Parts: sequence; structure tokens; C-alpha cells
Amino acid sequence: MSSQNPRAPRPRRRIAGERRAARPADEQGQPEAADSPGAPGSPPEIEDHRPADRPADEPADEPADEPAAPVTDQREPGEQAATGPSTGPSWLVVGALGALALVLVVVVAILGLGVWDIRDVRAADRVDDASRSAPAAAERASAAILSYDYKTLDADEKAAERYMTPAYAKKYADTYTRLVKPNAAKLHAKVEADVKGSGVMQADGHRATVLLFVDQTTTSTANDGQPQLALNRVKMSMVKENGTWLVDSISSY
Repeated sequence: MSSQNPRAPRPRRRIAGERRAARPADEQGQPEAADSPGAPGSPPEIEDHRPADRPADEPADEPADEPAAPVTDQREPGEQAATGPSTGPSWLVVGALGALALVLVVVVAILGLGVWDIRDVRAADRVDDASRSAPAAAERASAAILSYDYKTLDADEKAAERYMTPAYAKKYADTYTRLVKPNAAKLHAKVEADVKGSGVMQADGHRATVLLFVDQTTTSTANDGQPQLALNRVKMSMVKENGTWLVDSISSY
């Protein structure tokens, strides 16, 4: 005997392309919740990471803003920013102060030259002038003082004294009268001085010491009229009086 119920309806056969109807919940055994996690077609579950003490209705932290693009400094060189404290004087101010300091140094140096350097320059000029003019004056004086002729002794004496200071002229006259005049007249002596060279040993604005190389040729009856040559080195101390160099002393060696 067949176990099938003849009154039970036979299942209808599906038409091609027809979807199968969803089974009732009692046939599936357990209803599938639409919002259950992992269910097909449901949105993924979002875990709540808020701290336990945060209220449920407090919104979650907003994502951090994206970093802003760097802003280039559009200021002119030396211009200070509109906001923020100043970090120090600008380079323009520093440069101006440095230039002012340099100008002050130059002005002080110029004023210093006006106070004491000009005196030094003038003293150096006087020394240069003495080094040039004193030797020439000494050469002219030596040619007159170191030369004489027994025929013109008085005139030679006066010619020599014109190149001397008054103090030295008195000393020279004493020696000339005591020694030169008697011997020159007796021996018919004649002396000629020839200056070969000269040089300044020491000089300042008013005094100079000049070394001269003088050849003296003497003719007298003592050597039978034969000329005798003497190579002498003469040191003359010169003094500048009223713009003229005069002999203040003579020594030979």
C-alpha cells in the first residue's frame, strides 16, 4: 500500500527562468536576521572604539585636517614680519651703523693728523732739506776756510769768516793770527783745497754734521816749491741761522 497521500497536492513544476520562492521560516529551521553580522547582503559591522567612560551619544573624533601647503615669505629683504616679536636689528641697520663707525674712524684719523702728524711731517721735511742743503754749504765753506795764499792772507781770512758763525769766527781768527799768518808769510806757503765728496752724518731742522773728503795741495819753500798732496777727512758741524747754513766747528782726522 502506498504511503503517499493521494489528496496531497503535487508540487508545481517551475517554469524556465522562474526564481524559487523563499522558504518559510519554519522550513529553514531558524530565521535569518537582516542585521546579523555576516549575513549575506547586510552592511559590515562597525566596531565602537570609544572609551568606556564616553557617553554613547558623543560623536567620535573627527579625522585630523590635512596639512596646509607651505606659505612662501613675500616680504622684501630687511622688512620685518607683521606679526611676532622682533628677533634683533635688521641687516640694513647693522650695515648703516658699521658704515657710520668707519666714517668716524676716518674723521678721527684726519683730525689726529691735524694735531700731531702734520708736525712730524714738517719735521721730516726739514730733515730732508738739511740733508740736501747742508752738504753743499759745507763744501763751499771748506774750499774757502781750508785754502789760503801767503800773498792774500787778510783777504782769505775775511772770506773764510763769512761761512762761520760769530762764535766760531772768533776762534778761527785767533788760530789764523797765531799760526797761519806767520808761517805762511815765512815759507811763502800756498794751500789749495779740493772737495772730492761729502755726506750727512746727522741732521735735523737746524743742525747738521757733514763729513767731507778734501784733498789739500801745499806749495812752500819748505819742500823746495814742490806741491805736496794731503788726503784729509774733515767733519764740519753746521748751524742754520736766518736761513743760511754756517760752520760752527771743524775737526780733521
